[in-house]
Amino acid sequence: MQLTFHLFIYSILAILLSSIFTTTSVAKSTDIYKWVDAEGRVNYTTRPGNDAAQKMHIGSKTFRENKQEKNDKKAQERAQLCQKYKTSLAKYNKAPFLSRYDKELKKNIRLTEEESEKAILSAEKDVAYWCNPPQKQDN
Repeated sequence: MQLTFHLFIYSILAILLSSIFTTTSVAKSTDIYKWVDAEGRVNYTTRPGNDAAQKMHIGSKTFRENKQEKNDKKAQERAQLCQKYKTSLAKYNKAPFLSRYDKELKKNIRLTEEESEKAILSAEKDVAYWCNPPQKQDN
């Protein structure tokens, strides 16, 4: 009787352990698909969203590298826009007056004092936005 009880316990343990290992191996091999929708947004889902979807794996080097590349690209784009707006603001502040090109007249038109102030304020806002890293929002 005691032998039967031990076999029963060992059988239960074997079943539990095999189910645990099966569950963790399935979780590690979950397929993730990266695809771009019609509006140009990048999506990561467990099912392909279109024919161009790329199959990835959670925790894989490829997935981490793609995410890092995306973050690096965004940081580079922010840095370029930051420099662009800093340069524009510096030019605005040095210029004796500001102008804009009028397509109908095919010549530059001098901005009024009010228009110049708005342009400078807009450039200052652009510098503040693009030159400061975005704040992560708490959910």
